[in-house]
Amino acid sequence: MIPRPVVDWSPETRLELPRRAQGRRLLVDYFAARCCGGNLSVGDLHLHWKSSDEPIAEDFVALDAPDGIGAFVQRDLVPVLELAGSRIAMRGRGPLRRPVVELEDGAVWLDFIGACRSRSALRH
Repeated sequence: MIPRPVVDWSPETRLELPRRAQGRRLLVDYFAARCCGGNLSVGDLHLHWKSSDEPIAEDFVALDAPDGIGAFVQRDLVPVLELAGSRIAMRGRGPLRRPVVELEDGAVWLDFIGACRSRSALRH
């Protein structure tokens, strides 16, 4: 059996991202925090570009990506993305068009942010 990749890439993403990359690398990262000292957790799963001359933090691992795209994923996300059936797709129009992460099973993500340590969106 061939192992499933961490994320699938939509056909549009495979075509558009190599042109948009312009030498940059794509990072899959997250933010998570507990609110009000209680049981409520909030989080965000996001993609962002990093220039090729900036170092990649040690808690990121290389992601299998289409040719022409250097991609990395935050290590804690690997099992979440695998279990949730993740896919990178393109959304928006014109200059607002961007890559996004879509999950088939959002419950896996909710369980993850409910149990994980707080993580700042500004850290990387």
